[in-house]
Amino acid sequence: MTALVLDRTTSPGSGSKPSITVGITGDELLKNKKLREHLESWHERQAAVQNFLLAFLGEEAPSEQDSSARELEPGRQQRTVYNLLPSGIAIRYVEIFDAFGPTITDETITALVLSGETRAGGKAVNEKRGEKGWEPLDIFEVDVLDSSPDDGDTGKPQSQDFQNKISSTAIRQRIEQRSRTSD
Repeated sequence: MTALVLDRTTSPGSGSKPSITVGITGDELLKNKKLREHLESWHERQAAVQNFLLAFLGEEAPSEQDSSARELEPGRQQRTVYNLLPSGIAIRYVEIFDAFGPTITDETITALVLSGETRAGGKAVNEKRGEKGWEPLDIFEVDVLDSSPDDGDTGKPQSQDFQNKISSTAIRQRIEQRSRTSD
C-alpha cells in the first residue's frame, strides 16, 4: 500500500517549498500478506516509488537526499527518506505502521489522494484530525485500476465491489507460478 499526500502550493516569498509526503506501508503491516516471500523490502518499494515519481514529475535525480530513522517507541524505528528535487519540490517518503500514517501526526499535510476502495480510511483520517482540532484534509479520489479485459468504453461506471481490481496479491501469485514453472 502506498499513499500520496500533497501539500498546497506555497505562496511566493513564503520561504517554504512545495512538498509531497508519500506513506509507504512498513514491513510489519505486511507480515500477514499472502505470498509475502515475494514482497519487496520497504527500501526496495521506496526506491520504486521514488523512480516512478521522478519520471512522473519529469525530474532527473534529487539534488539532495537524506535517509533517517526516528524512534517512535523503544525498539521501533520509523524510516524516512527525504528528497529535494532541482525544481524545489521536497518529497518525503515515510514508513507507515497503521491506517493513518503521517496524516494524524503532521498537521502541515493538507490533502490526501486515495481510491474508492480506501474512501472510508480518508473519512477516518479526517475524523481523527477533527478530534485534534486540525483542519480536515482535502480528499482526492482516483479510480481503482480494473484488470478485466478491455471491451471498449461501455459508458458504465466501474464496479464498486473492486472484484476486478489490479491486485498485488494476484501479481505475487503470477510471480509464484512463474517461479514454479522455471524450476
